[in-house]
Amino acid sequence: MTIDGLPREIFRAYDIRGRADGADAPLRPSLAEAIGRAFATHLAHIRHVVIGGDQRLTTPALMEAVIDGLLRSGVDVTEIGRAPSPLVYWATASQHQARPTAGIAITASHNPPEDNGVKLLEAGGMPLRPESIQRVADLIERGIASGTRRGRRTEWDPKPDYLQHLLDAHQLERSRRVAIDPGNGVASLTAGAALREIGAIVEAINDDPDDPQPSHPADPQHADHVAELAAFVSQTGAELGFAFDGDGDRLGLVDGRGRRARPDQVLALLAQDWLSTHPQAQVQIDVKTSQAVVEHIEALGGEAIFGPVGHSLGKYAMVERGIDFGGEASTHYYYRLSAPDHISDDAVRTACRIAQLASRNSLEPLLDAIPSYPVSPEVKIACADDRKHALAAVITERASRMWPVNTIDGARVDLSGDVAGAWCVIRASNTTPFLTVVVEGRRDSEYEQARKICADLLSDVGLDPAPLLTQAPLD
Repeated sequence: MTIDGLPREIFRAYDIRGRADGADAPLRPSLAEAIGRAFATHLAHIRHVVIGGDQRLTTPALMEAVIDGLLRSGVDVTEIGRAPSPLVYWATASQHQARPTAGIAITASHNPPEDNGVKLLEAGGMPLRPESIQRVADLIERGIASGTRRGRRTEWDPKPDYLQHLLDAHQLERSRRVAIDPGNGVASLTAGAALREIGAIVEAINDDPDDPQPSHPADPQHADHVAELAAFVSQTGAELGFAFDGDGDRLGLVDGRGRRARPDQVLALLAQDWLSTHPQAQVQIDVKTSQAVVEHIEALGGEAIFGPVGHSLGKYAMVERGIDFGGEASTHYYYRLSAPDHISDDAVRTACRIAQLASRNSLEPLLDAIPSYPVSPEVKIACADDRKHALAAVITERASRMWPVNTIDGARVDLSGDVAGAWCVIRASNTTPFLTVVVEGRRDSEYEQARKICADLLSDVGLDPAPLLTQAPLD
């Protein structure tokens, strides 16, 4: 079977994602069935796949189609139903202990309701690399024959085992009153239950995954999406609050004063906890991470190692470097687990860990000790897909003549020789026709200087820096 006019644009760097609702939607069941068969061909040596999905109205049909494609290719399928993506990872890794097992999560995370997606996992729960996702698309375009046998389908609810696993690792020393906002996503299926299991008193808002009209996007990277939770924490007197993204792999934190902690502060807090039991360890951070996090890690005796942006690239970098903890400015926080063996960016697990920390010491003084420097959000500079990587390379080369540049993912330019503590990142987006830019300075004046330098780098290659020149630092 081949797909006429395969929508290659939805085969992205980290997953397959696009509009799934409507007759002209590119991600439809016929394509999902072909994805299942192409994935089975790509895996070749793996004959077992765990699959789960989020709460979207289009998820059941897409999941059934993917399952049919796998079964027709001779692959056995264990269906776990509605599940956060990290639960799919955990279940895949658990099953992999008995026999080689890959995984699939049907989700579009925080995208609009009309979108959906397919996250493809290699053996043991590792995400497919970008080039492997493109190979799946290539296989669909060439056509995939059905297998000689039909696979076997079973069902399994991994939540009881998963919750017990969290309970074993994260008992609270004293109960804490916790507010949660799953954003009407599938984290509602595990977040409250997990926190109650470990000893927290939990109050929830936006915890109905069947609500067709969520009050805000489930994306804790952005402060305005956490504002409702922050108000709820203040109103209820909760001691901390957790906001989850749509598929439960990213986490936002609100302290007991009703203040949203910046993602960089959360990463620094978790790094401090990690280094307390893993002295002098390396901690992987992405190139958009604040210099305050680097300084905090180094002051604690650890080593901050820059890695690429994106959960798949970041996880592989951790494996290749032997690093067991890391995080990103996007609110992903990564742990290497041994039982089952996999790297988990599980927001529920991280929430349990932070609640455990809060049961020992108040979080507010710990967060207050981590400085917040003036930093921009991720600013998008329009640049065509067929030009963005070449222009990013030109900018990197020019910047390298004047300043130290880290090139692990685009260019993180160290401007501190000219502007104390300042840096900027310029990189090609992996998923959209933009260059993305982040600028930071120690104080507002240094932020302004760094922003001007970065804008000049963009202007020198013919790009319009206006979105950056008008961008105030984050609150």
